[in-house]
Amino acid sequence: MGLPNFESTPAKVLLVEDNPINQKVAVVLLERLGLDVEVANNGKEALLAYSQGKFSIILMDCHMPEMDGFEATVAIRKLEAQLGVYTPIIAVTALAMAGDRERCIAAGMDDYLSKPIDTQLLKLKISHWLQADVVYKSQKISRKFLRSDSQLSLVESAPINLTELIEFYGEDELATIIDLFNTKTEQTIRNIEFYINEENTKVIGGLAHELKASAASIGAKKLAKFALYLEQAAGQEDWLEAAETLHSIQRSFDHFKEYILSSTWHSKVAPGGGGETASCITIVKDES
Repeated sequence: MGLPNFESTPAKVLLVEDNPINQKVAVVLLERLGLDVEVANNGKEALLAYSQGKFSIILMDCHMPEMDGFEATVAIRKLEAQLGVYTPIIAVTALAMAGDRERCIAAGMDDYLSKPIDTQLLKLKISHWLQADVVYKSQKISRKFLRSDSQLSLVESAPINLTELIEFYGEDELATIIDLFNTKTEQTIRNIEFYINEENTKVIGGLAHELKASAASIGAKKLAKFALYLEQAAGQEDWLEAAETLHSIQRSFDHFKEYILSSTWHSKVAPGGGGETASCITIVKDES
């Protein structure tokens, strides 16, 4: 795959990085792709640069002094929700700290690159996020779950809004939907694990796309985002990334199930004619 040609209309990239050596390396790589690069040394400088200019992509280091990449991304997403605009944000991090992937999602980032930056992977991700339809899809997901007054935070929040779902579907219908979602997702995760070992790009992409759609339909936005990441990793045949993202999907799904259990009563009903035991969920709305 050759270098993408952006030189006719150079896309502008905001590089947010506090390490001067990393800055230099990244600038060289980006400029070789024909991109126009502006550098910010920390999250505060990134916010200032964002407020004064228009960028096609933001490459965001996660761990920086004064204001880190997570905080800066939260602030940018809040501004964008008010303005009705959207800029893809790619985390650039070693991802060595536990929970970094989950924090990337919670903060509103779209993708991530591991340090040291792999030239070919950088090229693939930049090409991917410069496609208008890809940006539109990501913006659509964000608009579905975020309003201008929404409270983005870096602490782990509820994986779904049960109150809204109960009001929309009703308790009985929602219980059925959640049971079906849990059963289907458990099977999908097992299938993904199998096909990652087989390195089957087409099947994994299809499974990830299906999981993304079903998670988004019930408002499980973090799980939907991880599924999107997996779909991208499979398309790029980045199997290490795919395996790591699958672990994040499993953790996010476990959190989803734990949250449902803490908000519901599960009771066993009488076994059916075939000797099987059916499960019934009664959802208790939190009035606090």
